[in-house]
Amino acid sequence: MSGSANDLIQPVEAAAKLVLHPYYPQDAHLPHYVTSQLNMGEALLTVGGAVVVLALISGLLIGRSRAKLATKDKLTVVWMLVCAGIHMVLEGYFSFNHSTLAGKQTLLADLWREYAHSDSRYLTSDPFTVIMEGITAVFDGSFAAVTVYGILTDSPIRHAAQLMTSLAQLYGTILYLGTNFMEGFRYTNPDPVYFYGYFVLMNLPWFIIPTILIVDSCKSIYRGMHIAQRAMSVKKVE
Repeated sequence: MSGSANDLIQPVEAAAKLVLHPYYPQDAHLPHYVTSQLNMGEALLTVGGAVVVLALISGLLIGRSRAKLATKDKLTVVWMLVCAGIHMVLEGYFSFNHSTLAGKQTLLADLWREYAHSDSRYLTSDPFTVIMEGITAVFDGSFAAVTVYGILTDSPIRHAAQLMTSLAQLYGTILYLGTNFMEGFRYTNPDPVYFYGYFVLMNLPWFIIPTILIVDSCKSIYRGMHIAQRAMSVKKVE
């Protein structure tokens, strides 16, 4: 009888030690999880407010630039500065705090706990996610800032930086979305708000816009090389 009683007690004790959380898969091990201080609306307003501030800063930088910028260049400045902020600050914070993120009581931790409804890998120190976000924070963030500098100063480095940033963003996004897809979206809450609103729509810009900028940079680099080759040919003839 004692053996039978122990067999019953042990599962109860094990269940008592489990920390309940709202993420998928529901058996994800998050022993240090604490609830966020921000609700969904507050988290979205915080992110939206940060994007607006970065867009306003972009406008100020564009206004002070001596270069004559086309509309697409101005929009690229806004996009790249927003990206630099997100990559360096938000994703940089994740990279340094991924192992304790689920239990931290900070604004950025709250934002990550909210987004993690669409991908719990951000709270479990998933190796792929940690490595990907570390590269994104350092590489993508830095080259996004260089792209902004290149556009505002009309520097030749602009399209090289833009191409590298956009390629890295597109490649990272495809890997990020694809790995979750290959595992049956097991890390994503099936609720339409989290699946379509967070996981799909929030990541879609990093698929569409980098693709457009890659094409733009390739065309510009091709034109530049074509002009350079023609100039070299003329010099040889002379």
